Amino acid sequence: MEQGFSKANSTNLPRIHLLMLGEFLASNKDFCSAEFRNVKTSMSSRPSYGDDAVSYVQLKREGDICIVKCKVCPEHKVHAKLYSVTLIMDEQEEAVKSIECHDCVASQGGCKHAIAFLMWIHRRSEEPSCTSVECYWMKSKLSRAGSTLKYLTASEMSNAKPSLPSNTEVFEKFLEEGKKRRLNNCEVIKYQNDYVFDQTESLSMHTLVLKYKERSCDRFLEKIALSDADVYNIEKVTRAQHDSTLWHELRYGRITASRAFEFSRCKTNDGTLIALIMGGKLPDTLAMKRGRILEDQVRKTVSIKLGKKINKCGLIVSKMHPMIAGSPDGICEDSIIEIKCPTSAKTLKKYVCDGKLTQKFYVQVQLQMYLTGLKKGYYCVADSDYSENKNVEIVSVMYDEKYVSNFLNIIVSSWKDNVYPLLYRSIS
Repeated sequence: MEQGFSKANSTNLPRIHLLMLGEFLASNKDFCSAEFRNVKTSMSSRPSYGDDAVSYVQLKREGDICIVKCKVCPEHKVHAKLYSVTLIMDEQEEAVKSIECHDCVASQGGCKHAIAFLMWIHRRSEEPSCTSVECYWMKSKLSRAGSTLKYLTASEMSNAKPSLPSNTEVFEKFLEEGKKRRLNNCEVIKYQNDYVFDQTESLSMHTLVLKYKERSCDRFLEKIALSDADVYNIEKVTRAQHDSTLWHELRYGRITASRAFEFSRCKTNDGTLIALIMGGKLPDTLAMKRGRILEDQVRKTVSIKLGKKINKCGLIVSKMHPMIAGSPDGICEDSIIEIKCPTSAKTLKKYVCDGKLTQKFYVQVQLQMYLTGLKKGYYCVADSDYSENKNVEIVSVMYDEKYVSNFLNIIVSSWKDNVYPLLYRSIS
């Protein structure tokens, strides 16, 4: 044990709740990039690995800062040297500041051992309190493996056969059959030279950049001409939102209303926000799943309270600024609906303060009104105990044309400088 540190146990370990976890992952470019889909992150966070691999946990507190260290057993070399991992968090601000693996060659990009330890602390935080104190300064279960069976011979592992020579006949038949059936959800077929995108799919930023191949962003934008029919078709076929593949494809490279405020303050082209715009994916959390589950129920409650019929809405792309898009949670005859389902009363202040929307969400609603051409919006925040009390706070917002015009100038200019070069580089 290091000097100044003490053994970690179930009574002194810091708490990392869901919101802290989500905020850390969303703001850390080691775990959020357009180059991966966080499959490895999800694998590393599973209890079957972390709970068996984490050992010798120790901690030290210096004011509001808590430093937690551990040893993580390598998954594939259980008797090799243990990896040292350090997590630093501010308990007063309830924020994870950093987590780093000191021994893994992949640690510079955020390795599996750091994620395993982060999720291990989160799971301990979610466990109900018990009467006995559990000490975490102990050898891991994984490193104790192999105490009885010392080795396996190659013949016992498998009866390997030499690989067969390459044969493309099956692949070619697959392509031929796929074209006959007009498959449009197969990535392999899309990369064939003779593949023709359908009209709506051809309006994705990637397809447009690939089509025109313009180094100059202004010349590229001059060549894009969206019709009313294009905007309507995009909205119609993407009403399933996150369950629609086309919804994700058409959001790629575009500034959506939900990210517009953060983008307006972004000063770099290689941070996590740009990574998300360029297709990066955050790990799915319980809070995100809760929002998707409750959304339909909250929409019905709001419909009754307002006395208005609320229809689901897909992705709406701006005709004038084709890099701007948004997906309201609902749309009425004269207004848009945006729904939020916070997990606790504390997080409510992130959305509404003193009866008014905070700036980030005010921008979101204003842009959604701009995209739909409607002059009124309702921002609906469900109570953290909505499942029990069905309470929803509804804030009415009127369209501010001057504010939106000035804001659009800022984000369109920033998109030209920070996003379009990345889009062009991806096809050149």
